[in-house]
Amino acid sequence: MAQNSPVAAFRVHLDSKRRPTLPARLLQDAGLVGVDELVARADGPGRIVLEDPDAMLRALQDRLAGALGDESAASVVDSLLGDRATDRSLHS
Repeated sequence: MAQNSPVAAFRVHLDSKRRPTLPARLLQDAGLVGVDELVARADGPGRIVLEDPDAMLRALQDRLAGALGDESAASVVDSLLGDRATDRSLHS
C-alpha cells in the first residue's frame, strides 16, 4: 500500500470458536495474498497485530544488522531461532 494512500478499515467478525475471517481486500492491501500462516501478538489494550513470519524475520535481521553494523545479523538471528526451537523441544 502506498504511504500516502488512506488506510482502509474493515470490520472483522469472529466465529463461534473466536476465529476471525479476514477480508480478501485487507490481505491484498497488506501484501499477504497467498500467505497461509501469520504471527499474532497483543500490542496493547484492544489491539492485535497479525504479521507474516518471514517479514518479521527480515525486519529483525535488518534491525540487528543496523545495531551490529555488519552482515552477521542473519546468522545471529538464525542462531537465536535455533536456540529457541531447542528450548521448546526440551519443554515439550
